Amino acid sequence: MQLPTRYLKIILIFTIGVFPFCLFPIAVHGASVAIPQQVTELARRVVAADTHKITYIRIRPPSLPLLPPPPTPRPLTTEEQSTLARLAEKSYVTLNITATVYLGGICPVTKLRWRDANGELSFVAWSNVDFRHLTQIHQFETENTVYAWFPFVDEIVLAEWPSDQPQPIPADLQFAPGFCEYYLNAETAGLKSEETILAGLDYLHAYAQLNATQLKADFELRLAEAAAREKRLREHPPKTPDTVIHFWPVQSHLNPR
Repeated sequence: MQLPTRYLKIILIFTIGVFPFCLFPIAVHGASVAIPQQVTELARRVVAADTHKITYIRIRPPSLPLLPPPPTPRPLTTEEQSTLARLAEKSYVTLNITATVYLGGICPVTKLRWRDANGELSFVAWSNVDFRHLTQIHQFETENTVYAWFPFVDEIVLAEWPSDQPQPIPADLQFAPGFCEYYLNAETAGLKSEETILAGLDYLHAYAQLNATQLKADFELRLAEAAAREKRLREHPPKTPDTVIHFWPVQSHLNPR
């Protein structure tokens, strides 16, 4: 049987007859290795998926060459060394902030929630920044701090809000027109509102203020591209080719180590 010389890293649990096998990843740590062209097939099984077939073929363990040693890392440039030295002097903070954007009002309103390392609610804030525009920001740097932010942003259309439920946005919420700002919820403003976290929020609002036009254009472009992708997939659904997976067990009661 002929086998190609490059494989994806695959770890599977597969059963032939009544024997389960824990499979050896043919490519280790993402690297591909050349294996002998001639292998011995011991068993096979074909599984029908939704739109294609998967053929599992157990082979006799081949003799694989040793992987080459990893390449020697290149030395850092002067600019990279300077950047690392500068960042080493700063503190690192993760913004555990989730955002819910309410749509359909005079302007989008975002509810921000911050939870501390123990998962306890620290504060709630209301912002007039559409945080959907900021989802491409994952790290930013201020004078003394490097912030990491993994934006969890969802959206709610106010027209679809249940009529028998209280309105989610405070009725007395008012923002200065043309200015990006946020207000801490009065019920949580006295909790552990760490200054470092609020400084991160200040940065995001200042960034949104300075780049409002570009952020909105980028967001609308992402929406248009996503809609175009969905349209292409509907009109031209991809066809999954049949797949053949060759494997051999690392250890089993038939092949003990």
